[in-house]
Amino acid sequence: MEYLYNALAIAALVFGFGFVVFFHELGHFVAAKWVGIRVEQFAIGFGHAVACWRKGMGFMWGSSAKRVEELLKAHILAKRERELQPREHVGFTPEEMTAAAAALGVGETEYRINWIPLGGYVKMLGQDDLNPAATSDDPRSYNRKSVGARMTVVSAGVIMNVILAALLFMGVFIIGHKVSPAMVGAVWTNSPAQLGGMDVGDRVLQFDGRDEHSFTGLMLDIALVREAKSVPVKVQRPVYANGKFGGYETKELEVHPVRPSDDSAAFYAIGIQAIADLRGADIKLKDLGDLKLDRATDIFPGDRITAVNGTMVKPEDYPVFAEALQRSSGKPVELTVIDRQGKKHLVKAAVQFQRFFGDTPFNMAGLEPQPVVAGFPLESPVKDKLQRGDVICAMFINGEKKEYPSVEEVSNLTSDAADRKLKVDFQVERDGKRETIPGTVPNLKIDKGKRGVGIQIELSTGRPVVADVIAGSAAAHAGIPRGALITSVNDVEVKNWFDVHRLLKSAANSSATITYVELDDAGHPKSQTAKTVKLEMSKEERETLARIRYTHDPMLLLPERIESRRTHNPLLAAKWGVIETRDMLRQFYVTLRRLFQGRVSASNFMGPVGILHAGSIFAFRGWDWLIWFLAMISANLAVVNFLPIPIVDGGLFLFLIIEKVSGRPLSPRMQTVAQIVGLAIILSVFLLVTYQDIRRLIL
Repeated sequence: MEYLYNALAIAALVFGFGFVVFFHELGHFVAAKWVGIRVEQFAIGFGHAVACWRKGMGFMWGSSAKRVEELLKAHILAKRERELQPREHVGFTPEEMTAAAAALGVGETEYRINWIPLGGYVKMLGQDDLNPAATSDDPRSYNRKSVGARMTVVSAGVIMNVILAALLFMGVFIIGHKVSPAMVGAVWTNSPAQLGGMDVGDRVLQFDGRDEHSFTGLMLDIALVREAKSVPVKVQRPVYANGKFGGYETKELEVHPVRPSDDSAAFYAIGIQAIADLRGADIKLKDLGDLKLDRATDIFPGDRITAVNGTMVKPEDYPVFAEALQRSSGKPVELTVIDRQGKKHLVKAAVQFQRFFGDTPFNMAGLEPQPVVAGFPLESPVKDKLQRGDVICAMFINGEKKEYPSVEEVSNLTSDAADRKLKVDFQVERDGKRETIPGTVPNLKIDKGKRGVGIQIELSTGRPVVADVIAGSAAAHAGIPRGALITSVNDVEVKNWFDVHRLLKSAANSSATITYVELDDAGHPKSQTAKTVKLEMSKEERETLARIRYTHDPMLLLPERIESRRTHNPLLAAKWGVIETRDMLRQFYVTLRRLFQGRVSASNFMGPVGILHAGSIFAFRGWDWLIWFLAMISANLAVVNFLPIPIVDGGLFLFLIIEKVSGRPLSPRMQTVAQIVGLAIILSVFLLVTYQDIRRLIL
C-alpha cells in the first residue's frame, strides 16, 4: 500500500508540473485568440510530437501538420479543377488554405504533447523566438498586430501563472495546510533571539511588520531580511503558573538577525527551532535502525507524556518541559508516559547543553567538553562499531594521533580523511574504559560535496574532561591544557560539566579557582598531584555563562508540532491565497536581488533535477504540501519568465517596449543576436543548476 501511495504521489507531481506549464501556455493561447492571432500549435514539452489532437482530425500519434497540409492542398486543387483554373497557377495562398480548412472543418491549431517534458510553447503565425525575421503578411499574424496586442499576448502567460498560484494556495487553505506553526521550540545560546528576549513557547504573530502563519514562512522572512538591523517582532507568549496554563500575553520585541557564519552569502538567522509536542514521534521502530530505545530514558512511538516532574501536561505544553529543563541543574527530568497499550511508565529524560549560535563552539570560559556519539544513520560506516554514548577521546589518521578532539575537529578530521581516502581509527571511552575502533572508511555523503561517517555529535555532560581550550579565553590564559580532568571549582568537587557550569556561573568577582589533573592514554591521572589555577573571566564570558541553556537529548524523539491552517470561507481563502502569492513573488525577487549583490550563493538554487527531487519529498508529505509546492513553482515560474532576458517572456516584452518608444522594432539582426545571448544565458544557468542538483544528490 505504501508503494502505491508513493507511485501516486510521484504521478501527481509529474501531472502537476505539466498542469503548471499548461496553464502558462494557456494564457498565451487565450490572449492570442482574443486579439485575433492565428495559433498554429499549442504544445506541452519540446521536440517532436508524441501525440496531438486537431479539430476535424481527432487524436493521432505524431504531428498532424503534414497530413493537414496535404489534405488542404488536395481540396484546393480539386476546387481549381472544378473551376477550370489554369494549370500554371500552382501556388497556395494563405487565404486559400484558410478557406479550405473552413470548408473541411479542420481546426487551425494543433494541440500536441512533445517528447521532452520540459516547458511548452504556443506557436503563432508570424512569430518565432529563434528567428525574428520569420514574419508573415497574413493580417492574423503576430507581427501584424499592434504593440499593445502583442504585449497582452506576451504577458498573459506570466499573469496566468500568478492567477494559478493564488488559486492553488486558495485550494490549499480550503482543504487545510498542515504546517509547523510559527512558534519557538528552542532558543540557541547567545543567539539574536535570546538577546532579543524571545522564549520557548512564543508564537510569532508578526516579524518585521509581516504576519506569520508557519515556521517555514518565518524562517524565510528571517533569511531574507533587508539589512543587518534590528526588526520588530510581535509574539504571543503563554503564561504558566506552577506549571498550569494561565492564558497569553502579547509582547513587542526587537531582534537583530545576523549571519551565523562569516560567509557573506549565508542567509540571516536568529537562532530558533520549531516547537515540538509532548508525545512520541510518528515513526516505525524498524526505521530507527540500530538505535535501540530504552524504556527508562526514551520516548517510544505512540507514547503520550502526561506529566513533567509530577505536573500534569497536555501535548501542547512543551514550554512546561522546556522550563523544567532549565531548572534541572543537569539532572534528568521525570516524564510520566502512557504508551499505546495504556500502560504508565516513568522516563528519565537526559539533559544536554544547548549549542551556541553561529560558529562559536560551546564553551565555559574557554573550556570545551568532549564530543559524544548521539547517533548515526543506517548507512553510516560506524553503525556496527561505535555506540550511542561513546565519548571520543582520540582519532588516528594515517598514523597521526589527535588527542581530545573537539566537536568541530571530529567533523573536520573525518572529512579531511575522506578527501585523502584514508581510514580513521577512533579511541572512545565506553563504560569507563577506553577502546580503539579501527579501520573506518569515511565514505558517507553528509553534505554538499562533503563526506564523513555521519556521526551525530553532542557535547559531553559527564566526566569534565577538556577537549579543547578557546584561544584568548580565561581558560587559555590560565594555561589549562587539552585532556585536563577538572576535579574542583572554587574548592568544591565537581563530577560533571553541569557542576562546572553551575559553580563558574555563581563565582563571585569574575574569578574562579580551577583544580585539574592531566590524564594518560588510558584516561587515568598521570600524577596524583593536582594543579590549581585561577580563571579571570571577562564580562562577556560571565554573561555567556549566565545565558547557557539546557535542552533534552536529541534522541528523545518528540515530533514537530503540526497545525492545520484552514478556512471554510472561500473569500477568506482567496484573500490568504493572494497574500501568499504576493509574498512568494516578493521573496523570489528579493532572493534574485541578493544573488546579484553577492549576498546569496547561487548554490542555493535548484534546477529541474532538484525541483523534481524536492517535489517528490513534498508529495510524500501529503496532498496539501504537493499543491502548495506547485503553487510555489507557478509563482516562481512567473518571476523567471518575466526577467528581462531575451528568449523568455520578459525579454520579448522588453523588445516591445523598445519598439513602442522608438516607433520601430529592433532589426532582425539585433533581435537574433539578443536571442542567442539569451539562449546562452538560459543554457548556462540550466547546466549550472543541473550540475549542482546532481552534486547535491550524488556527491
